[in-house]
Amino acid sequence: MPEKILSRQFGPFPTQWEGEFIETFYRLFEGSLLYHRKNVLIDQLAQKCLEAMNKLVGTGGRLSLKIVRDHFFLNNVRVQMNADQHAVLRGFLNELRSRWIGEMEFKDAVNAEQLKDFVYLLSGLEENNEGNSLYLLQQLEYRGIAAIRTSKFESFEREEISIGPEHRKRQSGQAYFGSLDLVKGMLECVRNRKDLDIRRAKRLMQNVVNLIIQDEAPLLGLANSKNYGEFATNHPVNVAIYAIATGQRVGIPQIHLLHLGIAGLFHDIGQVKVPREILQKSGELSPEELTILRSHPVFGAEILMGRKEWDELAARMITTAFEHHLRYDVTGYPKLTTKWKPSLFSRIIALADFYDFLVRPMVSQRLSYVSDKVLGMILERSGKDFDPALIKVFINMIGVFPIGTLVLLNTDEIGIVTRVQGDGEWPDRPEVCLLRYSDEAYRKGQVVDLKEREEATGAFKRTIVKTLNPNEYDVHIVEFFL
Repeated sequence: MPEKILSRQFGPFPTQWEGEFIETFYRLFEGSLLYHRKNVLIDQLAQKCLEAMNKLVGTGGRLSLKIVRDHFFLNNVRVQMNADQHAVLRGFLNELRSRWIGEMEFKDAVNAEQLKDFVYLLSGLEENNEGNSLYLLQQLEYRGIAAIRTSKFESFEREEISIGPEHRKRQSGQAYFGSLDLVKGMLECVRNRKDLDIRRAKRLMQNVVNLIIQDEAPLLGLANSKNYGEFATNHPVNVAIYAIATGQRVGIPQIHLLHLGIAGLFHDIGQVKVPREILQKSGELSPEELTILRSHPVFGAEILMGRKEWDELAARMITTAFEHHLRYDVTGYPKLTTKWKPSLFSRIIALADFYDFLVRPMVSQRLSYVSDKVLGMILERSGKDFDPALIKVFINMIGVFPIGTLVLLNTDEIGIVTRVQGDGEWPDRPEVCLLRYSDEAYRKGQVVDLKEREEATGAFKRTIVKTLNPNEYDVHIVEFFL
């Protein structure tokens, strides 16, 4: 567990030195939660952090890491987050904000022992204590550490702690990118023959379940934002989200929705044993390569059967890993010689897996399929590949224009689909957040319901003309769901 936590992969940051500082400081902070300060690993991390810090301090005389609302500013320059960085930076930001620390400032006189003193003081602070910053300053003064200063997270007082839409969006972002981080660690565990962190998966998926029950739109929007991230990492998370949202609609109890989400996360775990050159091959696979690829459900079941814990959840994970390519009529793979009926979990995950696989760009697929084409392909496979009853539920959930789709309206406005109609009566008339162009960027505008009609004529006020490629408009869909 500790080794896994401290070996996270950090994405690129604004500059090499800034990235090195943020990475090593956060690793040192996490290490202080796990190890005694005299541990050799702590000494090593403190020295690396100090070296990175000195490079930055040497260019400006001071180093300031500040939180402004939901963002880090390093020496007054905002640290940009992409999908790979989000889980790390968000986790660090939340650790500081929960302790009411809004800014840390370092000067060139800091040594390794003072840095360790500060980090252990920081990690030992009581959460949700408004007086933490003052306490830290007193402790630093008492220890004669004049080169480190902290400030209170002042914007915390002005933020509303609520369960409103914006708060749920922030929670959804944390759950989504936390799940991406979990999947990265999970793949590394399998490659290094370590046990999987199922307890962390349960915590994250329980958050996802709770958020989807409250409002599925933010997480579906993140799952449908397909212009970033590695397929191997994003795909399991998206499948889990689609599966939970579908399961909720068919009445699966909450505790079993948790199991369904975890099964979605681990459904493709067997692909770890498939050579990368096969997974990423752009051309047609040879018969031998296809046989290896189609062995991944068996590989996955074997990996999950090798875990130490056996319970109802483990059984469901093994079953879905083995069955998710069997097809509804059991003509898929692996080939079976006995009568078999795929479980409800496997039938749901098969739908989610197929949909996300086709709508997300990959190495072997330069452009993704348009969603309505994928939905047509799903309908064509009704009763063969997929459960007909589940298809209806899934299509009503996704809609003709899924959440996160960039669309052009007949009014020459462009917008992002933010919600599909829940009753399924108007699948082609979702809610759309119009975009306005200012300061050389698209920004959120008015949210409109495409079911609205003109009073005089009864005609619809707005209609979708076509979908657009967000990359051509430099629109980062994910930012609108965070």
